[in-house]
Amino acid sequence: MIPQLIRKTLKGFTLSTSLFISVLVCAEQQEAIVVGAGMAGLTAAYELEQRGYKVTVLEARDRIGGRIGTLDMGDQHGEIGGELIDHPRVHTLVNQYSDDFGVELVDTGYWGKIEEGAYYIDGQLIPYGSLKRELGLLVRQDQIRFHNELDKLGELITDSADPRTSPNAAMLDNQNVQEWIDNLNLHPTAKMLAEHYVRAEFDDADNVSLLYMASQYKIYGKVGDNESEILRFLHGGRDFANAFASRINGPILLNHVVTAVNQPNSGGVIVKVGNKSFAGDVAVVTVPSTVLNKIKFNPALPATQKEAADNLNSGTQNKVLLQYSKRFWLDYGLGGDTVSDGQIGWTWESTERQEGEGGILVAYFSGSYADAQIEWTDEEVIQDKVDQIEQMYPGSTQYLVDTSAHLWHRDPYTMGGFLAYAPGQMMKYWGVFLEPAGNVYFAGEHTDDEHIGFIEGAVRSGVRVAKQIAGE
Repeated sequence: MIPQLIRKTLKGFTLSTSLFISVLVCAEQQEAIVVGAGMAGLTAAYELEQRGYKVTVLEARDRIGGRIGTLDMGDQHGEIGGELIDHPRVHTLVNQYSDDFGVELVDTGYWGKIEEGAYYIDGQLIPYGSLKRELGLLVRQDQIRFHNELDKLGELITDSADPRTSPNAAMLDNQNVQEWIDNLNLHPTAKMLAEHYVRAEFDDADNVSLLYMASQYKIYGKVGDNESEILRFLHGGRDFANAFASRINGPILLNHVVTAVNQPNSGGVIVKVGNKSFAGDVAVVTVPSTVLNKIKFNPALPATQKEAADNLNSGTQNKVLLQYSKRFWLDYGLGGDTVSDGQIGWTWESTERQEGEGGILVAYFSGSYADAQIEWTDEEVIQDKVDQIEQMYPGSTQYLVDTSAHLWHRDPYTMGGFLAYAPGQMMKYWGVFLEPAGNVYFAGEHTDDEHIGFIEGAVRSGVRVAKQIAGE
């Protein structure tokens, strides 16, 4: 469970009582080398410093933030990675740190007569609220039935911290979500929307363990529409990352690609960046599991951790940002969300609270929709999304002023989106990175036990690993 922080003020910083005690008792000479300046690494570095550790952060990219990042497009900005935040009841730590650090969160969407968005099915643009009228009662009923069945799936999990302890866990783990959907016998249109939903949230349904899906709905089944993805950072995700970085005293070194982590017999760790060496008492490795084995560990990681790094499934979630000089979707009475039966996947506006007549649409495509274009150039991918939006909203291309693609499955420091356990992987690998390998500790969204794939999960893992190192 997320710890309830009891806030105290110490030397201008907001700290928990436990942090204050740790600062007093932790030896000043202890030093941590943090590999990765994404939100897990930045949180771990910040929290370790609050506990009296000296910290050095090594980041492979030329920026901080990891899988969140903000791109300026004229006077506006869009997000190339993680973007949407849930209600404070759900994403507790992201909201809490934002409040503590003065990072402004704003609500998403429009009010009044502007509908959130529409489906684009068989060449027809259908506002969300008109699905039953346009496609029939059976489609709408089966769409509702699908989501009700998801809630029932979550009820099969007895302990979200370890879903493997649930009755029939092994059986659920060996079944994929596509098989489960097929057995629901949904109307073909409702089935297509169900598959689209799973693909967007995790991966293609046949690549996702049913036990994993159940574990997620143990947590998110109780989250209402008025709590889910209702917030974003007003000044972009970089504002959140910079808030941590500005409060970290130790160096954050960019363009430092870690190649090896050694644990000599004399103790501690030596982290290698080319010919450079960084010595510390502990290392916190926050890189995604998909690229973990690009680092040479000496001694080698335990067999299960190495196997997990080789095999754990990661979804593919890519984004194309499209800036238009006019928010043409408002002319349709829509807020920019579009769920398409085409390979564009999903669109939404990311600039509702930014000034200007125009705005930025995000084209979010995932799973096989993204993998099918892995050999395409950025320009080809962008043009494909522009053409599909033109098909959904005729005349929109005339307003296009700027574009940018970020294809995470081609990013050498990510090689994918976020963790999505494949069939058979939960029973083998759940929690495998919660335990250290000697003096090497692990953090990142893939190590969290609740909010996998979310900024909240990355932040939670950073707090967890700092407490773990400090012996709390």
